[in-house]
Amino acid sequence: MRPYIIHIPRNLGDKNLRYFFRKWTWLDNPNPWGWVELEFDRSEFISPWALTLFSIWALALNEIGRASVKFNIDTNTRPGKFLVQAGLLELIGDKTETGIVASDERTTRLTRIRNSQEISPFSKQVMQLLKIEDEELEGALEYALIELLRNVVQHSLSKVGGLCMAQYYPNTGLVELVVADIGIGVNAALRPRYREIAGDLHALKFSLLPHVSGTFGQSAYGAMKDNAGLGLFFVKEIATRSGGGFFLGSGKGLIDLWGNLDGTPGKDYISAEAGGWPGTFAVLQLRRDRIGDFASLLGRCRELAALARKDPSDLSLDFLDTIPAINGLEVIQVAKYQENVEEAARIRESIIIPLITAGQLVVMDFGGIRFATQSFVHACMYRVLKDFPTACHLLSLARCSEPTRQAIRVVAAYAVTNVPT
Repeated sequence: MRPYIIHIPRNLGDKNLRYFFRKWTWLDNPNPWGWVELEFDRSEFISPWALTLFSIWALALNEIGRASVKFNIDTNTRPGKFLVQAGLLELIGDKTETGIVASDERTTRLTRIRNSQEISPFSKQVMQLLKIEDEELEGALEYALIELLRNVVQHSLSKVGGLCMAQYYPNTGLVELVVADIGIGVNAALRPRYREIAGDLHALKFSLLPHVSGTFGQSAYGAMKDNAGLGLFFVKEIATRSGGGFFLGSGKGLIDLWGNLDGTPGKDYISAEAGGWPGTFAVLQLRRDRIGDFASLLGRCRELAALARKDPSDLSLDFLDTIPAINGLEVIQVAKYQENVEEAARIRESIIIPLITAGQLVVMDFGGIRFATQSFVHACMYRVLKDFPTACHLLSLARCSEPTRQAIRVVAAYAVTNVPT
């Protein structure tokens, strides 16, 4: 019987994640072959995110699909040694003697987490292994690790649990954390509680809002405990407010979030052209010289969450720096009817509202508009935000100048409180 051979791409660095997500297809039914080989022989570079994804996918093939899985690694190369040191072979019970000793690099081995009791001891172990020696960065990393693993244990229903890995580069001060599962995905986890969710990207956008949880539905919004539904929101805020990065992928959707040097957040949405990821994964990147005071950062996150409970209009607005590269995405070029309130109202009623009602993602592109008046913004979206509570999760606002953002925030606040403008 011939094996089904999968050739791993040569370069899987951090800059390749977005392209890889869009193009790669993950085999989900190995039974016709029964024997799968992953060829790492030609790998020139493989980041922790890529190693973690291929590892848990192979683990699922082996334990759920009952396929015989083999890794072909050139142990004479630096990437090959890295794979062995990370525990890739032992993951599926391969006891091959490689002669490679443990690395002195600050890298954790691939580790499975299958229940809540394993989370805290593992997080402590990660901190000891990485030897970050920076209290603020260490605190942020451990907090994020616990929250991400808790999501895997509580919501993923992953039959193989979660797999995680972390690496610290002391020369640059960068730490990268990866957590992945082969579970039901964010969409399936949230939809029983939030019926308005339409598709994977919508679910990911929704999951990053404060007080959104697969455990608590909308009716419990004002009564839930302080930390309920804040895990992913806090991780996202920690990353972007400290100049780091955060990728969250599930199904056919991937959100790329980062913090700009001027302190503003950036984001982009990516849609898979192939199969997408069969579960959920998160990649967190933090930098030692940007993290600041972690206690103050947590305090700011809690303030934002409390503000959202009182007035969710601002935090629910989805501002984008660029237009997402997603096939079939409906993009409204607002500059074509700038300050024409009659045309704005027509497009609102005939295009935007029907699309949102159908559960489709819509981007209003304000590029080229130096500032928009409040009256014009009112015509564009007041009724959308007032009469369609789920609109904020389907409507994105791209390339807005700061004066335009301020006008949009005012209109959104009025819409939430039903006060006419």
